[in-house]
Formats: sequence, structure tokens, C-alpha cells
Amino acid sequence: MSPQFSVTVRELPGLHIVALHGELDIMSAGGLADALVEVAGSTLVVDLLDLTFMDSTGIGALMVARNRILADGQNQFVLSRPGGIVRRAMEIVGLSALIVEWSPDWDE
Repeated sequence: MSPQFSVTVRELPGLHIVALHGELDIMSAGGLADALVEVAGSTLVVDLLDLTFMDSTGIGALMVARNRILADGQNQFVLSRPGGIVRRAMEIVGLSALIVEWSPDWDE
């Protein structure tokens, strides 16, 4: 993954929160889907608050992870807190329905 991109993971009862930081693009998206699938719990919340840019490769990596996580019917996958350009990219490709409001229960 790119030095301009990083991932942090927190585990809470019944869910994992994966925060993406920096730029998610063709240079950094490699391996992201596998990493998200590895940490998936009953619910996987992908926190996009600190994501400053996302291109189609990043969107594709998130969708591959989502499809793999949902395939067994036991897990949930949601996105939360996309800002400006990231939210707009998701709206353009029709993925706004995957965005959920941030829960105060998810705060540290």
C-alpha cells in the first residue's frame, strides 16, 4: 500500500471498524479487499472520515470486499462518514445507499 494511504482497525463487540486514511487510488488499493475481508466480523464499518481522495480503483476494492463479505450471508458491510470528494465519487457511481450515519457507540 502507498505511504499516502493507511488503514487502522478497531474491534468492538460484534463489529470491526476499519478507518481508511489518505488517498485510496490505483497506487494504494492493492490488497485492500483482502485486508477488509480478513478483519470482517458480524459487521464491518469502513470509516471514510480521513480519506481525502478515492478513484474508481478504490471504489472497486471496496465493492469487491463488500461482495466477498456478504457472500456467506452472516456479515454486514457499511460505509460511514465520507467527506466532500469521496462522498461525491460514491454518489456519482450510485453507492450512496451503502453510507450509514456514524453511531456514537463507535467512538473511542
